[in-house]
Amino acid sequence: MSCLPQPCCPTCEARVGETHTGVCDVARCLATGLQRSGHGDSCRCPQDIWTGHWPGEAECAEFGWLYGPGLPDLNRLYTHATWDPGAHRWTRTETTSPTALAPEGDSP
Repeated sequence: MSCLPQPCCPTCEARVGETHTGVCDVARCLATGLQRSGHGDSCRCPQDIWTGHWPGEAECAEFGWLYGPGLPDLNRLYTHATWDPGAHRWTRTETTSPTALAPEGDSP
């Protein structure tokens, strides 16, 4: 993963601003924030658009949840944040300080 925008989705090759195609495993269900491929046909969520960044990368940077430069802690995002289906983004719901969950010797 990179802090720099990628012109195309690495899986379906959608360009920035275009919807992901087919069963792209990068695309997210905008109702749940989880992977869109394999989710129920009954879900009527809008199509996800490639932004140039991996899903959740921006929120990890905003929350300071990084392993290092350009390395978002997506596992922490999925366990300590809540998907906002109206805003189509993750929101921080963690009540502990950012350093409380950091491994010993690491900073948030």
